[in-house]
Amino acid sequence: MKLKILGTAAAEGWPATFCACQACVRARQSGGHNIRRRTSYQLGDTIHIDWGPDSYNSMMSFGLDYSALSHLLVTHAHWDHWVPGELQWRLPGFSQLPPAAHLNIYGNEMVEDRLIEELEDDVAECAMSFIRIEPFEVLDLGEATAVALPATHAPDQQAFIFLLEVGGAEALIANDTGWFADEVFDHLATCQLELLLLDCTYGTNDKRGGHMGGMAVVETAQRLRKLGALAPDCRILATHFSHNCGKMHDELGEFFAPHGIGIAYDGMECEL
Repeated sequence: MKLKILGTAAAEGWPATFCACQACVRARQSGGHNIRRRTSYQLGDTIHIDWGPDSYNSMMSFGLDYSALSHLLVTHAHWDHWVPGELQWRLPGFSQLPPAAHLNIYGNEMVEDRLIEELEDDVAECAMSFIRIEPFEVLDLGEATAVALPATHAPDQQAFIFLLEVGGAEALIANDTGWFADEVFDHLATCQLELLLLDCTYGTNDKRGGHMGGMAVVETAQRLRKLGALAPDCRILATHFSHNCGKMHDELGEFFAPHGIGIAYDGMECEL
């Protein structure tokens, strides 16, 4: 099954909408992997992770069929990851869904509150259900399972990172988190990750509170390897970049390459 990385930017996107900083100017000029949508993912045809402001653009750019979605995992309620009003287009009259279509949405209390606030009484009419999740809960997604691990991000809510398992292959999607809590490292010590995506909002700068960057990303990968949590051929990728880090795609690659860490880009596919 393929995991498609649909976006790799932080909240403003890259280039940011109104920004004239050198990082945004250079991204506009050079294009390619330097153009980054807000972070989200799709696993196979039926599983989606985060529903931000670039969901429609991702559908058109990457040829996705959202009518086939059955499961939507939401990391947290921040606007760049959760725009529930867009789901109203599932209502009869706006869309003709397949006869058995139903979308299960998984998230924390604030994710649920915003869904209800924006769709009012239309959640069921949109052929959707909400499932509130707790830390370390195992979620049955049909073709895959997910474990909701607590993130160190957004202290006003319980944000999550997701450990995915598909046919025995394990992957960790860990954007929007600072340095992992010890209990998360302990849980991951029982895994053999074949794919690891780590929050790198701050680029090459060494930050680790709320988000990560630089050596925090390197040290997280090193600690997981020391714990035996990484398969020998584990693919490690940095993602979720802010334009404020100031580094282009190739420059980020030069920093992380000596540590065996690649740089995610919009449209990248990873096989699980």
